[in-house]
Amino acid sequence: MHTTRKLSDAERASHGPQIENLMLGLFGRSKQPFFDVGAVALPLLDEFIASDEVVDEAHAFAIAVMKLWNTRYPGKKLKPLRIQVSTASTTSVEPDALEDFTGFSHSDDLPTLPSPAGPTVINDDRNQEMTQTQDDAAAAGSAALNVAAKPGQTPAQNADPGRSAESRPRFRVPNAKVGQDYADKIRGADAAGAQVRVRNVRVPEGLGLDFDEGSGDLRGKPVVAGEHRIFLQWSVDGVSWSSDECLLIVNPDPRSLWQKRDPSPDDPYYKPNTDGAVLELSGHCIVAASRRGRSHEHSGTCRDDDFLVSHDPTSGWSLLVVADGAGSAKSSRWGSKLAVEAFGDHLRAELCGDCGAGMTSALAVWSSDPDAARTKLGTDFHYLFHRAAKLAVEAIEAEAQANGVAAKEYSTTLLAAVARYDHGELFVATFWRGDGAIAAYGPRGQVRLMGTPDSGEFSGETRFLDKAFVFDPDFGKRVSIGRFEDVTALILMTDGVSDPKFGTDNNLADAAKWDAFWDEICPLVDGSGGGAAKDRVLTDWLEFFSPGDHDDRTIAVLF
Repeated sequence: MHTTRKLSDAERASHGPQIENLMLGLFGRSKQPFFDVGAVALPLLDEFIASDEVVDEAHAFAIAVMKLWNTRYPGKKLKPLRIQVSTASTTSVEPDALEDFTGFSHSDDLPTLPSPAGPTVINDDRNQEMTQTQDDAAAAGSAALNVAAKPGQTPAQNADPGRSAESRPRFRVPNAKVGQDYADKIRGADAAGAQVRVRNVRVPEGLGLDFDEGSGDLRGKPVVAGEHRIFLQWSVDGVSWSSDECLLIVNPDPRSLWQKRDPSPDDPYYKPNTDGAVLELSGHCIVAASRRGRSHEHSGTCRDDDFLVSHDPTSGWSLLVVADGAGSAKSSRWGSKLAVEAFGDHLRAELCGDCGAGMTSALAVWSSDPDAARTKLGTDFHYLFHRAAKLAVEAIEAEAQANGVAAKEYSTTLLAAVARYDHGELFVATFWRGDGAIAAYGPRGQVRLMGTPDSGEFSGETRFLDKAFVFDPDFGKRVSIGRFEDVTALILMTDGVSDPKFGTDNNLADAAKWDAFWDEICPLVDGSGGGAAKDRVLTDWLEFFSPGDHDDRTIAVLF
């Protein structure tokens, strides 16, 4: 919080040009400027800095920034900039010295995050909380702003001929959005600051809005995006009335900006846009679904996510695997496919053989000798998952070598769970490499996270399955086991689901969040949502809209 004082005329004359240079510098250096500096910015700035309040606040802000800089970086100078604007509507930036405000520069120092937690045996108590920041991606597009015709500013040719432009009021109408209920007033004030009354408002036909004379509100649900002229009459004294107009901006529904383009079927790594599976077990069910995200739909590229689910009725072991190919890696869509297939094939073969039989025997003594059972199963699954991860990495490296490219072009996360019901309880062993989530949910009000999101060095990053990880001595920290009573569901998901539904890693440990999540998907997976196939219903649900979250989405549920 800062306080301001009224600047003297001399100070205004001194600081005004510097503030104008600062404003022009911000406009001119913008990566995506809203308007041309020479054609529009100068007239607006002339009006902008004519306000005492603007100059006072800008001056206080500049001084506060300089004090903060000097406190954090004593002795370090800011890079000076001076903005020069020519009459040819061009802007140049030249080094120079400014008295009070010289510009900004960036520090190269970036924070690092601590390494992941160690291996755990998951019990019925709550997991420790974790932290992660989420990068809010921008929507597919935004409506352009017409700065030359500001809302409430009437073009000269439409002005009341009996009044000068200086004496006409300025109107303000809050922006509306297509498809959303709208109710707000048209507010206006004359040059002296007196509020004006408005009547006889005419709204464009078909816009979806009407004017309520009694309340003075524009009401309705806009259906047409764009800039719309609203004609009206106004008066200060309620006796003398003049005609005028103002501008209402209706922003589009973000969903309407996204396009759906199919990937080329000739792509050597082609994947269908959606995939799903349903496995009906004895008294239980596995449902999985995967859907291409809006970002890939918009660009016409393939889904990067993949999954695998299986169940062996003889041994009773179930397997669920989900993977998320790195968006920055060119061929990650195939890396995720290769990883889940190699990883899953190895686990299925082992669980159906002597390895699975030995684990079943160890599980049978969990109640009588839990320590011995935990040790046996923890060790066996460590080696089982390690071998499966090594085979997955080898499959990726073989594909990369065959195509003469680096293996990192196939980068992917991988989350896996092996489960078996035993005497009414559910045993779960998990492997977790990357972001997303694995949880044993239920009964209501209780959740056990089966590991931790594997975040990268910086916020918004994650770690992937690669050779270095396979040979990491801390590999065992990504393996967890547990046996639980009354589990409602075992759930795996990629971050395309966990990010919009939980937001942060801390929220992944919030049982109330999981209660709400289960309330949302339970009718879909248990068949009460209709007669359609469960995987199709779940796939359709994955198309839910969440601003800023447009990644591929994959989920697998055992319940």
